[in-house]
Amino acid sequence: MRLPRGAPLNIALEFDVARARLPAGRLAMSDSLAQLEWSSELIASTLSPAGLYYPPEPELHAARTRNFNGLHGFLADALPEGWGYLVMRKRLAKLGVDIASLTSAEQLALVGETGRGALVFEPATTPSDEVETLDLDALADEAALILSGDDGDLAETLAALAGGSGGARPKVHVGFDDGGNVSVGSGEIAPGHSAWIVKFRAPEDPIDIGPLEYAYASMARAAGIDVPDHKLLASKKRPGYFATRRFDRPEPGARLHMLSLSGAIESPPQTPSSYDTLLRATRAITRRADDVVAAFRRMVFNVLAHNRDDHTRQHAFLMDRAGDWRLAPAYDLTYAAGPGGEHYLDIEGEGRKPTRVHVEALGKRHGLSIKQTATAIDDVRAAISHWDAVANAAGVTVASRKMVGEAHTRVAASF
Repeated sequence: MRLPRGAPLNIALEFDVARARLPAGRLAMSDSLAQLEWSSELIASTLSPAGLYYPPEPELHAARTRNFNGLHGFLADALPEGWGYLVMRKRLAKLGVDIASLTSAEQLALVGETGRGALVFEPATTPSDEVETLDLDALADEAALILSGDDGDLAETLAALAGGSGGARPKVHVGFDDGGNVSVGSGEIAPGHSAWIVKFRAPEDPIDIGPLEYAYASMARAAGIDVPDHKLLASKKRPGYFATRRFDRPEPGARLHMLSLSGAIESPPQTPSSYDTLLRATRAITRRADDVVAAFRRMVFNVLAHNRDDHTRQHAFLMDRAGDWRLAPAYDLTYAAGPGGEHYLDIEGEGRKPTRVHVEALGKRHGLSIKQTATAIDDVRAAISHWDAVANAAGVTVASRKMVGEAHTRVAASF
């Protein structure tokens, strides 16, 4: 689990498992602060994996902050957090290793080639797979045990299938083919299978969180928002499990480099920020006006649909092998009260009751026409107006439909 003393961690970009990896650089820790040296190959390629900071130039780049365990923000994105960190910690504990005793570079080595996006780390020290079952009900039961502080028989399976998971909710990475067959494993998905994430319920979630998130994803798509393919998987014990296709794995064997807003601007997700920052970062990274408009529409949806868990890890960008950046599809869309009842990202300084005036002012500052702003608002309003029917079709309980519908009404009244 530990890197040899003085040995750097090698970083590469793998856009296609059938082609050679592009060496990206080397990383070493000095006084708990990461030092990055880009490779000559990356510098020659003109790719810029870090987004806004650390340009690919032949010099040593120290991490700008210690907010990410001393790592550069774009590298910290690769580390598991929340659920992924929990199961990795338990997995290592069984091997006699305290994850807290590992340096940040050594934790990246644990990720190896199983993380999000196209970044891979060598030498990889990822524990070997021990996948025992893909009974979703059994895995959901086990996840609940782990979150309560207990361990059962399938902890190793959940750890192996967690990959570089982020967020608090338990989840597993699996593959589906066109016939509905399922493949598992912490590495690449089997040939002919597409990569998906299946989510389980966390203790603070409503019992129908799967149908609830499915309904929100469907409602967002109706509002003209780019969301990944999604489905609701049946359960014998619960209302169903929400599954979403991985947008960083566009096809079998292919990867896209992924960078969260948090990693791009180096702002921890628990730190309040603004939609102005998201729109500015989107323009700076993608250089595309249509992506700015898409991010703006997503903001309107989060406001009117009462999704206030909209922190900087809930927005991301994707880079292909040519170095072209795009805004990633929207993800983790659901009803959420937010910290203290506010959005993590404010609109013109307002996080509790943003109004149309705030939204229009922000749109104007970022070059959106009056028509573009009005169209985004009208489209989102139209989609949300069908909440009860969409939620009912998805299997959301009467109680949840009522609670969320009332929240939509309150937002609409103050908007």
